Amino acid sequence: MTTSEIRVRGVAELIATLPHQLGYHPEDSLVLVLLAGMDEGDGSRKPSGAIQMMCRIDLPHDAGAYEETLSTVGALLRRERPAVVEAIAFEDGADATETLLAVGRACEAEGTLVDRLARVRGGQWLAVTPEGDDPGVWRSLPSTHTVPAVADLVVRGAAPGPGRAELIARIRGAGRARGQEVADELAAAMVTYQWAGAEASGADQRGRTYERFLERGARAWQRVLDTTRGAPQIEDLPPAVLAQGLVMLWDREFRDALISWLAPGQLGPGMLPEQVMAALVRHLPLSRTLDRGRLDRLVELCAVVPDEWAAPVLTVTAQAAWALNNGTLANIVIDRALQADPNYYLAQLTEQLLRHAVRPPGGPFASAA
Repeated sequence: MTTSEIRVRGVAELIATLPHQLGYHPEDSLVLVLLAGMDEGDGSRKPSGAIQMMCRIDLPHDAGAYEETLSTVGALLRRERPAVVEAIAFEDGADATETLLAVGRACEAEGTLVDRLARVRGGQWLAVTPEGDDPGVWRSLPSTHTVPAVADLVVRGAAPGPGRAELIARIRGAGRARGQEVADELAAAMVTYQWAGAEASGADQRGRTYERFLERGARAWQRVLDTTRGAPQIEDLPPAVLAQGLVMLWDREFRDALISWLAPGQLGPGMLPEQVMAALVRHLPLSRTLDRGRLDRLVELCAVVPDEWAAPVLTVTAQAAWALNNGTLANIVIDRALQADPNYYLAQLTEQLLRHAVRPPGGPFASAA
């Protein structure tokens, strides 16, 4: 079985690699792995081909959630049309056998072959069949040190990050004390920004005023996104610098250009104003490859921004997380964005993109509802 240019030998090795591929250890989760094909060449039937998508869904614990889960699975299968599905329940509480069997029936109804239904609990896994649990009893998962695919993922920079609860606490700034300082600076920066736009008259004056704000904003983002060794942590940057970068996200053209820079492939530079892109070229690193270090900096920035100012930076962070195949983080961030400002339009669009598990440009998507 091939996934993201690595090879796994059987479902046990696949399960062992999932924390590295998803970026976190699934908890109380149903993980669907959609595969491209089945190899029947040697008389046996084995999953083959690349993974089309990985999707994590909360395990349902009531009737409403149960029906919603099956609806999500059905819609996903109809859109992606995988040849084979692996359905794996990471249990922290109740036995997920009933859910797995229902998912298996939903796959069959859509004409999709189910290779394996499996329960995972405490470092062991158990195959589930329509007749009940597999008689082979619980099997130990292989140690990650013995799975070659895990080593390949580590070499590529993949590693399990914090769990969902810790990510939520980080995004919401648990224990952070700088929110009011940043809010005060943001309020002052916004007044200046709005005043300059209102006072400017004539194209030339407006152009010079806007260019000054672009330069300040781009320089601020240079410091925010600095991942070089010894760079100050977000908490150590002056609130005025953070405010200068954040206030520019209320400018739609600057915000979209920054998303394009952080998540290449969504908008080409030619689709954005030349003046804005030129400012980013002058101040941001020329490399526009996807960078997990920059995403970590964005998460730290979200933690120090109060809700009333947070929707733009949360949405930018969600877009960057989506592009980096981190569906769990993207969903957590966009949930906070919509709670902070339910009418923020780009957050609404991003939430729909995530809800429907739309793939980012350039590869499989590890979705997380």
